[in-house]
Amino acid sequence: MALIKTLELSCQKATALVERRDLKPLSGIERVGLWMHLRICGACRAYVRQSETIDRLLEERPQAGIDSTALEHRIISELR
Repeated sequence: MALIKTLELSCQKATALVERRDLKPLSGIERVGLWMHLRICGACRAYVRQSETIDRLLEERPQAGIDSTALEHRIISELR
């Protein structure tokens, strides 16, 4: 029973683990707990899909900077 309580995650903890697993490996207990949570929680599965989509879109965006000089000048002139 103590093992079940150890593996039991809240949605807040599960989403934190989802984000952290891209930065560093999760421990065995964290991986199993997250796996179990994602099997029963549709909201967290949706969060994982959305997070993966956002990450993919950010990687695909153009790396070349946008020239915002004209916009900056227009904003400055309207502030004066």
